[in-house]
Amino acid sequence: MQRSASSVMRPPSAKRQPSKSKSVKRFIPEEVKNFVTADGKLLTTPQNRNFLLKHGLEPDNGRMIRFNGGSELSRAASDFSATLAYSPRHIIHPFDLRYFDPRGHPLAPMKRAKYAQKTWQEPMWIMITSVGSMSAVVRTLTRRRLTRHVYEALHTLGYRPGSQDGVASIVWGTLWITIHDPVKAATQSPERFGRLVADALVKYCRR
Repeated sequence: MQRSASSVMRPPSAKRQPSKSKSVKRFIPEEVKNFVTADGKLLTTPQNRNFLLKHGLEPDNGRMIRFNGGSELSRAASDFSATLAYSPRHIIHPFDLRYFDPRGHPLAPMKRAKYAQKTWQEPMWIMITSVGSMSAVVRTLTRRRLTRHVYEALHTLGYRPGSQDGVASIVWGTLWITIHDPVKAATQSPERFGRLVADALVKYCRR
């Protein structure tokens, strides 16, 4: 029996949000469109639905809001040809929705276990997607560099994965970075971008 996981989940309000927040365009990969509706509802099994509810996981990235972390971060995002979105919930990566196929998936148990562990060990999630037809190597390297430098900047500010104290108790949720031109992004400073993102998360986002 298929149940909608998205329709029963409502993200909590963040205590402080950047101004002029607005929703972002929902991204549904082609391979999951037969069980993820156009409005973001995930049609899945009762087992998967209960798992998502138990761990507070949100499958609909369209419920995220555009992240406006100040003028300096906006300029850096423009330099990277990137858009940023945030949610105080933990969002399932769009390419991981395939593991919640109502017909079953051989790797579903492993993926559920990883997500269960991640919700406990990593308060702040960062997911990066790219658009365009650039090489997989460029996309992958850019994604890894940005992810690493955001986490390194958060670490400098006191964020520690696996901890619920200090900065980790404040910086919580999911940041989604979409790179529209990976080649352009590869020429920019990931250190500066990571620092600005981390500063904005600590300043504006609350669990």
